[in-house]
Amino acid sequence: MLAIHRILCAVDFSETSERAATFAASLANKFGAELHFAHVWQMPVYAFPDGGVILGPDVVTQITADLQQNLDGVVSRHSEPGRSVQGHLMQGIPDREIVRLGKELAADWIVLGTHGRTGLSHLLLGSVAERVVRTSPVPVLTVPREDHKPR
Repeated sequence: MLAIHRILCAVDFSETSERAATFAASLANKFGAELHFAHVWQMPVYAFPDGGVILGPDVVTQITADLQQNLDGVVSRHSEPGRSVQGHLMQGIPDREIVRLGKELAADWIVLGTHGRTGLSHLLLGSVAERVVRTSPVPVLTVPREDHKPR
């Protein structure tokens, strides 16, 4: 039987992400695995013709506190006695940080939701899940949004 000791679940606090978190928690229960939740955020930079603006330290501190509170909520909702559940809040490029953490933790699986974007929104926003699947040496399990209908 396949031995699963550690599962990493990337979350962005959307409904699809919560669905993936529930799926990851179920897998962790089934295999008796550690469960790690990760949220990666990028510092917004606003560009103007004459230069750019980055957020001040007070705003960054508030954003970080809010994100940590959301991540703590995910960890709390999916914690059970006798199972190790941890949260990781990171700043950086989401797909790269998820893959890096998966390798660092020696995760057996990475679980993340897909938003199912198509067309222009997919072209402009890209897909974190798609890039994780393409670049991760760790097996990746994607969980589609609930209303996703296969073609």
